Formats: sequence, structure tokens, C-alpha cells
Amino acid sequence: MSGVRGAILAPNWLGDAVMSLPALSALRASTGSQPWTVLARPAVAAIYRMAPLDMEVVPLPAKFHRLPRLGAREVILLPNSFHAALWGLRLGARRRVGYARDGRGWLLHPAIPVPAPGSLPGHESFYYLELLRRSGYIDALPAQRPAPKRIALTPPAGLEGQWRERLGAGSAPLVAIHAGSAFGMAKCWLPDRFAAVAGALSAEGAVVMLIGAPGERDLARQVRMLAPHPERIKNLVGETSLEDLVALLRVADLLIANDSGPMHVAGAVGTPVVALFGPTNEKETFPMADAGQLRIVKAPGIECSPCKLRTCPIDHRCMENIAVTTVLSAARAALETAAARRRRR
Repeated sequence: MSGVRGAILAPNWLGDAVMSLPALSALRASTGSQPWTVLARPAVAAIYRMAPLDMEVVPLPAKFHRLPRLGAREVILLPNSFHAALWGLRLGARRRVGYARDGRGWLLHPAIPVPAPGSLPGHESFYYLELLRRSGYIDALPAQRPAPKRIALTPPAGLEGQWRERLGAGSAPLVAIHAGSAFGMAKCWLPDRFAAVAGALSAEGAVVMLIGAPGERDLARQVRMLAPHPERIKNLVGETSLEDLVALLRVADLLIANDSGPMHVAGAVGTPVVALFGPTNEKETFPMADAGQLRIVKAPGIECSPCKLRTCPIDHRCMENIAVTTVLSAARAALETAAARRRRR
């Protein structure tokens, strides 16, 4: 890591990591050959390795005192926390760029004022881009609206082929379902309804697979066992690395998911997405999918949505009021569009 002059402290969550990619891509374009190191939690570090950034990626150690001295003259702090500012201080960089939030302004040099509500385009990716603009790394925000162009992710060579062989779908459409969410259960549609969708699509000839993190195994088992024919549903939850997830979603014809990390990964790899939103704001965190590749499902007329709470204090109406028929209709339309595109090739 000799000669490293700049470091970027990456966001902690998978979806945020994907949404930060346009900012890092813009940083690379504006700083030419200047070397940069991305410091990222091991759970998300592979995202930056699979993106076309030409940056070294170093996993953050579990212990604060084990953070390596990179010799970086500047560090860009994408997380908003006070703890992130302490990491920046530990790196020894004289220039520590971040938003003045969480009482950490005195640790930053410079401390960047937080954008006023409504001053940026709604999508979260612009929040990271604006930090670079205000700190002088880029001249202007990208012209794309409502979100920047996706930054494509490429898994290690051969991994896609391995998943195609393992799934053995032939000409049948491949549908991935992610029923969980790291943010909390308030984001999650009901397991029996995911099961109904999985059962209906598998009965129509699709190969349906459940994906997710190891901590979501119990939820996946519940979804699978509630499906009309559980033997038709492949349960891959807890069996995929982040590299595997990217390869698997590149192979898939469709992802059906709550607002979650895999939803953002699917958008980044160009896979059609049916995204279910309730307590979070779909205008801020929709996946950066290509035109025509995203279908957002949201219950109409829910006045308390988006509340952005991890746990619903009332009756979870924003997710309860999403009907199985609505999700199935969106999924079938997405699969028909994908099939038509394949026929035109």
C-alpha cells in the first residue's frame, strides 16, 4: 500500500455501498491516476472489488487499534457517525472530509454542512455525490435524473457459469426472492405472501430460489414451508458469498424483494426487480436499475408511510396492504418483458 495518498471510508450497509458507487466512480474520473484505497467492512468490501473503480480495497479490521496506517494524506468519510470520524482520525490524515453530523464536526477538516432538505435530487446516491462536490473533488452533480447511471458489478470469472450449472434451469425463467431485510422487520412483506408468490410462479414453470444472509435462514424456511409445493422452491439462504450473490443475480431473470441490499445489487447487475416498499421512501432508495427494469410495489393511501421505523408501532399496514395479486402481476409483467428481450437478441 505504499504511495497511497487518499482513502475512502465506505458505508456500512450493502444497499448504501451500492448507492455510493456513482460517487466513487466520479471521484476516480476527477482525480485521474491518484491512488485511492477503499476501507470497507468485510461484509461489503467485495462490492468495491467488483465495481470498475481501479481502487485498492482493504477490509476494515474488527478492532479500532488494528486499523493500518496507510500514509493517506486525505480521507473521505461516507458514513455519518461519530465513530466514522474517529476512524478517520486514527488513519492520521490531515484532511478529513465528511458531513458535520452526529456531533463530529470538530473532528473534521473540513466539516461539510449537511444539505438542506429538498436541496438535492431525492435519491440517496446524490447525498454522497454532493459531499464530493462541496469538498471540491467534483465540479458538478451528474445530469442523470432521478438517479445516476448504475455502476455495473462483475463477479469473478467463471462464477456465473457455475451458478447456471448448479441451478440447471434450462429455458425456464429464474426468479430469486429475498424475503428479509437487515434494517428490520418493518420493511418485510409477510412470509405467507412471499410463499404464495413463490408457489404461483413455480407452478407456472419458473425456477424459484430464496436468497439471503445466514441470519435469515429461519425466515426462508418459513417461506418455503408455507408454499403450496415447498419441494419446488430452492432455498439458497446462507449459502452465498457476496460474489456469489452478484453472479447469481446476473443469472436470474427477476428478483422480488423488500427494500434491501440484494434489491440494490440486482439493480446494479442489470437484473429486473420487483421492489416492495412500505416504511422507507421509494424515491430515496430505489435501486439504480436500467430503464424498464424496475417495478415498485407500494400500498396506496397509507398516510404514515414512509415512517422509516425499524418496527411498526401499529398494524404494519404499509406492508399488510400489499396484495399477492399485485406482486404477481408485476412479476409476470417483468418476466414477459425479459422473455421478449431475449427473443429479440
